[in-house]
Amino acid sequence: MDFLSFVILGLGSGAIYAAFATGIVLVHRASGVIHFGFGATALFGVLQYADLRRHGILVLPVGHIDLGTEPSVALCVLLVLAHALLFTLLIYLLCFAPLHAAPPLARVVASVGVMLAVQALIVARFGSAPRSVAAILPNKPVTVLGATLPRDRLYLAAVALLFAAALHLWSTRTRFGKATRGAAENEKAAILLGLRPRWLAAVSWLLAGAVVTVVGILIAPTTSLEAGSFTLLIVPALGAALVGRLSSVAVAAVAGLVLGGLQSGLLYLTREFSWLPQNGLKQGLPFLLVVLMLMVAGRRLPGRGTAQDRLPPAPAGRLRPVPIAAAVAAAAIGLPLLSSQWRLGMITSGVAAVLCLSLVVLTGFVGQISLAQMSLAGVAGFTLSKVTADGGVPFPVGPLIAVLAATALGLLVAVPALRVRGLHLAVVTLAAAVAIEEFIFKNPKVTGGLSGSTVPQPEIFGFSLGIRGGAEDFPRVTFGYFVLVVTVATALAVAALRRHELGRRMLAVRGSERAAAAAGINAARVKLTGAAISSALAGVGGTLLAYQQGQLSYASYSTFTSLGLLVAVYLGGITSVSGALLGGTLYSGGLVSVALHEWAGLGDYETLILSIGLIIVAIRSPDGLAGLTRQRLTPRLRQLARRTTTTESIAVAEPIAVRESTTTTKEVNPHVAAG
Repeated sequence: MDFLSFVILGLGSGAIYAAFATGIVLVHRASGVIHFGFGATALFGVLQYADLRRHGILVLPVGHIDLGTEPSVALCVLLVLAHALLFTLLIYLLCFAPLHAAPPLARVVASVGVMLAVQALIVARFGSAPRSVAAILPNKPVTVLGATLPRDRLYLAAVALLFAAALHLWSTRTRFGKATRGAAENEKAAILLGLRPRWLAAVSWLLAGAVVTVVGILIAPTTSLEAGSFTLLIVPALGAALVGRLSSVAVAAVAGLVLGGLQSGLLYLTREFSWLPQNGLKQGLPFLLVVLMLMVAGRRLPGRGTAQDRLPPAPAGRLRPVPIAAAVAAAAIGLPLLSSQWRLGMITSGVAAVLCLSLVVLTGFVGQISLAQMSLAGVAGFTLSKVTADGGVPFPVGPLIAVLAATALGLLVAVPALRVRGLHLAVVTLAAAVAIEEFIFKNPKVTGGLSGSTVPQPEIFGFSLGIRGGAEDFPRVTFGYFVLVVTVATALAVAALRRHELGRRMLAVRGSERAAAAAGINAARVKLTGAAISSALAGVGGTLLAYQQGQLSYASYSTFTSLGLLVAVYLGGITSVSGALLGGTLYSGGLVSVALHEWAGLGDYETLILSIGLIIVAIRSPDGLAGLTRQRLTPRLRQLARRTTTTESIAVAEPIAVRESTTTTKEVNPHVAAG
């Protein structure tokens, strides 16, 4: 009966999975978006409720409202719910409605941006101190099938199922619900019938926001409320939503409850049987569920007919020796001249640029969305620690082994990509990132527990390349040059890959797998090759980061760092080498971060600023800042080149011959002449 007690206790977490899964299905069915930010938005409302009950203050994203007295539970719920509805509507109208016909990547990064922005807003407005609230539902013990447990778990499960049943009936039996589903499946036909698809979708967003907020408030007394309590609960909820094939609210809700019960049951089994993995088994179950559903039913999952799968164009990868030499020379001269803080920012930017290049290859060239690059980097980092600190393997053999370990795991994670892509692949990689963090990074035998893992500084022929020297010499300039050499080498390699036949094959697969197959290209082989190269680059970045930090913990390569990496590279430009280098400066701790701290005093709001910037770039400039720069500079450079060419032609050629040649060209092909 102890096992049954644990399973029923798991209905509490199952209820929040069911609520989140319900919201995911509603939103995806109405607007084609997988909203990764449900956990963060629900947590914002729950923390609002906690502060209202304790202090009578309604904390808003900007400012607050002091009620002057301790309000009742009903009033607190109504106030928080009203704010949640308004907050959800603004998120949809400002962030997702403009992306209704955007490529999947733009919608994924916007969703990630919303999640990180709300998470940063939570830290800024509520701090990191844990909170607790008094019980709302009756929690007296009750005996069920011989197992004694708090009855509030049963109430939570009942509330989640009632919401799901009501929403299922609303979407299948009412005229409004049928219109919403029809508008999602064929937007043009809905417009011709006089419907307004975006406002129909907004109603679904509001219903989803209400469900996750109410259930979150009800479940709050059963858990400790911290800054990241609910954010990554979106992963098991995604697994439940996929069981419902992103279309059935009822099935998704039931799957969420069952998943919560099974996770709690696994926790009991790990306590009873010592031979079972003690870390990550509970969190690994959602990952296995996600992979299984996508492998089995990936091609039958609903898509969005109005959305185009195109990605921003990838530049040709031409090398410009003068700008490259100037940039490298500036970095080499600046390293010894900069202060320690700016030098560390430059080193961090270089390490992050290598990690960004891994995403340029995988996403920019192959078209595969990944939210687990820092997890692969972490495997390389902890492998490096094991083989060098424990095994005594010297440099550079240790980093090579670490890169091979990251490559092997990257290929394993890439297997589901052979059947799915776009939004669904983002779900797989996010679940993989959480599973790797729980299975590997939080395992004390791998990472050293609270003491962490030590990484010896690199040496070659007795010469130290490490970051640490004396008190006045941190970070060492030598390590800065080491990072600079690796960054330049990897950037040149990726640029060469873009020009190589393999790079062209990658772009062909990215554009259309069917067309690529018709041209004789093995799409599966190209995908796996791209994943291997990308994973190797992530491994290189992971080893550099390990050498930079010297002492690793699971937080060094957490899931949030993977999401932060996506923010940086998409802001910079995910299809180009220049975008990756620019993304490195935007990464946390990089040059832009130092500038925000030193010049603007906005270091505490860095994540919030970059996340909002990510959303804006996803909407306005899918090419990123590098693409925006090219769009503005290229026409001017072309115009300057034409003026220069014209001046030289007039000076060298005969004017009459030039005029005759121009006239003849216009007569033969006016389009060429106009170009």
